[in-house]
Amino acid sequence: MQKRPVEVDAGEMADILDRYLDAKGQVNYAVKIVGHPGIGKSSIVKQVAERKNYYFIDTRLAFKENIDLGGYPVPDHENQRMIYYRPRFIPPETVPDGFDGIVWFLDEANRAHPTVIQTLFQVITEGRCGEHLLPEKTVIVIAGNLGEEDHTHITDFDDSALDGRLGIFHLKPAAEHWLDWARRSGIHPAVVRYISRFPERLWDAVAIHPNPRGWHQVSQALRLSYGLMDEETLELALSGPSRGAVEKVMASLVGEIAASDFVTQILAPRQLTTHEILSGDEAAFARFTEGGVPVEDLLWAVSGAVTRLRDQQMAGDAERLTPLGFLLKYVAASRADARISFFLMLLRECGIFSQMPDAVRAVSEGREQEEMLALLTDVVFDGETIPA
Repeated sequence: MQKRPVEVDAGEMADILDRYLDAKGQVNYAVKIVGHPGIGKSSIVKQVAERKNYYFIDTRLAFKENIDLGGYPVPDHENQRMIYYRPRFIPPETVPDGFDGIVWFLDEANRAHPTVIQTLFQVITEGRCGEHLLPEKTVIVIAGNLGEEDHTHITDFDDSALDGRLGIFHLKPAAEHWLDWARRSGIHPAVVRYISRFPERLWDAVAIHPNPRGWHQVSQALRLSYGLMDEETLELALSGPSRGAVEKVMASLVGEIAASDFVTQILAPRQLTTHEILSGDEAAFARFTEGGVPVEDLLWAVSGAVTRLRDQQMAGDAERLTPLGFLLKYVAASRADARISFFLMLLRECGIFSQMPDAVRAVSEGREQEEMLALLTDVVFDGETIPA
């Protein structure tokens, strides 16, 4: 049985890689990162390598054969033997001047031919690729996709000996980390604002699209292809005859649903967002209770909030219960409305019913708390006593 990957977000993965590079290739294992296409596996590794002043080499193993890694044989007539020239794409014999080491990033490893995967064993255990020694301070990072889970084809290869020499991590992007990177990297401000307001739209683990790579591509299309450098020029373009073409380009990169919603938020913004619910934004809650939020906007924001809660796999401590408590305030304020059935159905799908009482206590007190707990007693727990 293969080793189960450990789930990490982008911040945790960057910290793990930082420490891994600090060992300068002296540890007896390599790091393997798996995850959906387009979530930034190679970007994280490259950023860490640059921060640590390591020479970065990116090799896509899906396009390599075993002979490519070992080098092509060339006759040595003087000694009557065959020798193998060093392939250009593997690390050089020495660390290039001005760098503190080498990061050899081997992407699409689980889409490679089985003989290539076997060569990885030699690379990791011996620091050698065929006849070619890797220089000291060479760090190996492997990456791959998930197979059926992310609709990618992978090589059927189960080698417990190789797995035993890998630390395997399942990267799942978090919006806050991606936004930090996006602001530093000049991603289009409309994209940054959209993901800030609707973080659940960063990626769809089931449909694959949208994903972080796709939003990066949207940013580049808007700025480089259409010259729409800011939100004002983008809004003007989407309000005119060029809307169809621009929207279709975005749909080709992040999917039709995400692209359509992105355009809608620029031309006719929703009155409530996932972020406003989970952060306990008082102005947004007041707007909701005063009837200033259309039903469709409320349902959209609640759906996103529940998705976020599910993905975070909330623990039972008060700090992490707070976002759930803020969501339950919207449920309580809708108790006379048929929408409550929809809310509770979503929360039931999350499997977080047992955390609701503590979440209520984390964000409310006095009469408001009593009313919210009474709602849970009547509707959620079928009249049974709520645990103290």
